[in-house]
Amino acid sequence: MPPRVLHLSTYDANGGAARAAYGLHRGMVEAGVQSRLVVGQSGTGDPSVRHVNRARFRAASELDRGLRRLQVSPNTAWRSPARFGALSADWINASGADIVNLHWVTDGFLSVREIGRITKPIVWSLVDMWPFSGTEHYGADTADARWRAGYTRENRSPGDSGIDLDRLTWERKSRAWTRPMHVVAASTWMHDRVEASALFRGWPVTRIPHVIDSTAFQPADQRQARSRLALPADRPVVLFMSSGGITDDRKGWDLLRGALPHVQEAYPDLLVAVAGPAAPDSTSAAGMPIVWLGHVAGDAALRETYAAADVVAVPSREDNMPLVAMEAQTSGRPVVAFRIGGLPDIVEHGVTGYLASPFDLDDMATGLQRSLEDSRSERRWSTASRARAVRTWSPETVVAEYLALYDSVMA
Repeated sequence: MPPRVLHLSTYDANGGAARAAYGLHRGMVEAGVQSRLVVGQSGTGDPSVRHVNRARFRAASELDRGLRRLQVSPNTAWRSPARFGALSADWINASGADIVNLHWVTDGFLSVREIGRITKPIVWSLVDMWPFSGTEHYGADTADARWRAGYTRENRSPGDSGIDLDRLTWERKSRAWTRPMHVVAASTWMHDRVEASALFRGWPVTRIPHVIDSTAFQPADQRQARSRLALPADRPVVLFMSSGGITDDRKGWDLLRGALPHVQEAYPDLLVAVAGPAAPDSTSAAGMPIVWLGHVAGDAALRETYAAADVVAVPSREDNMPLVAMEAQTSGRPVVAFRIGGLPDIVEHGVTGYLASPFDLDDMATGLQRSLEDSRSERRWSTASRARAVRTWSPETVVAEYLALYDSVMA
């Protein structure tokens, strides 16, 4: 008999991490598993998703975000002290679940202390480095990185000032999390970082990819999609999509922009479509026009956006298993990215897309040109993208892997 599963995630629709948690929950529900998803804030409208007390969640989120101001750092990436949370371990322990699956749980949802008080078997699906770092969700990936060595007074970055929240948060984790949890890493890159971390070293870790609904995301008619999005029917289109928009340094919009002039030499009528938050005043990138699609929400709208593109560019500097790349491949679109993080687990170089040397703009341009050539002729990369995606991260495949892991953890 399948176990009763309790998924915990701060959000179910806000960003890739939230959608990954929701996708796994829905895959389990449709497979007949007794799965519940509890979140801090819901955006799906799904009646199978329950949210915590809204006022309590808002208060905890504001308090936790306020703490971040006590530490000053040139690294402006998102940080989570996780000192405050709206959900208690007492409720989780009394929930009737056989196993608890944690996802992205910070920003006022679950505190470090309450995670440590959960008595049920835990599987933690990692979407970034926060669980084994200080407050950082993505930290420096160097040989002497603090998450590798442990956070001490001596190895603090010389650029940081104020209270060392990274060290204090890491110390709270090491005190509170005395019982190893089973970690799920979506990518080989994350699997290796878990094993190299001072906090999680020696903990059990299994690699299972995110799940992508291969029915919701599938190839669609490009001309119809472009017509609905008011894009020209015959021009080559490169799509860039990020929930943080073009200002999120980690997502690498500036790197893509630097590569585009080389692509334009081969494709003078190249068009760039950008999906994300509200557009800035600029309407061009490197001398070519940009179409700002704005925020794209919902599987149907996302599928249409992928269908309208010839190639999807994912020029991230750091990333685990970006859903944009996975959804694009499932939708039959080649992906061009740098060979970093979990992207080599998503893109098969020269078969479903192109992996450029980090952060070689000429090589990125070469990949974009090759993808455009394929998309506008035989479309071999598109066909291979869809086939590999269905085989690798469809709900049937991923849910079965999780259920086998749950059985092992409970045993």
